[in-house]
Amino acid sequence: IILLGTGASLAVSRIAAPIWRRASPGGVEVLVRQSTEAALGNLDGLQFNSTDAVVAISQSGSSPETLSAARLARRTGASVLALTADPDSALASSATLSVPLASGREAGAATKSAMASLAALLGVAGSLRCDEAEISELRDGLVGVIAAWGEASGPGRRLAGARHPWMLGFGAAEGIAAAASLLWHEKVVRPATAATPSEFRHGLIEAVRRDDVVVLFAMPGGDAAEARYLGRLRAELGALEVDLVELRSMAGDAGRAALELLLRIQQLARAAVLAAGTYRDEFAILRHVVKPADDLLA
Repeated sequence: IILLGTGASLAVSRIAAPIWRRASPGGVEVLVRQSTEAALGNLDGLQFNSTDAVVAISQSGSSPETLSAARLARRTGASVLALTADPDSALASSATLSVPLASGREAGAATKSAMASLAALLGVAGSLRCDEAEISELRDGLVGVIAAWGEASGPGRRLAGARHPWMLGFGAAEGIAAAASLLWHEKVVRPATAATPSEFRHGLIEAVRRDDVVVLFAMPGGDAAEARYLGRLRAELGALEVDLVELRSMAGDAGRAALELLLRIQQLARAAVLAAGTYRDEFAILRHVVKPADDLLA
């Protein structure tokens, strides 16, 4: 099973992949590929083959890299499942099967479409039951997160004043960190770095300054070894006098926890935007420079 995307769709794939691996029957491998590397051949050392099931994710259904990679997968005989908000898009037409995401159009950074894509991925993987009771319980949990919006204001102000935010997480939380970094670039319009705690401790920590903020994301169910490792990280940050913000979901299962954390980082980004006064409701560079260049190449 290959999860395929770019930008926010790639981050969502990285959140879903570890959860999907636990839900998959023995012997089924779940990989994440960047659409661009797949479309340009095998820059990542991987190739599509006829026994693959490829899940291609694109809100618009017209992402050039994802569309090219999906078509390449079909030519090799692989099955392609498209997750897109536009059932009439080129991606949906190119796929073996399409699941429409009822997230609607977004003019700015991917938020509701990222939530819809992650929910669909987890539903297909079997990590979220799609019965009425499960959906109602999930909705209530997310409504509770929205109602607790005020809890994001304090950390949001701290992050708005930071020289540089560092977003850290293991496993599915690594994907959450990647999604947070993207939101920071697109919505807060400031740089941020996403990494695993081990990548951070073995190199990146040398670039940290006292006016930075480190955000640590954690999923439920971590073992004692992970707890000890993160304890050492907390001690090191304390010695450096670096501000640490921790976001952990209390949801009982990984699927709901991932969705709740994704919603909470969106709240955190909005709180930081309001505090910093940097809100911009569009992908200015992406929309006016990068995508026209893709159209010209096509």
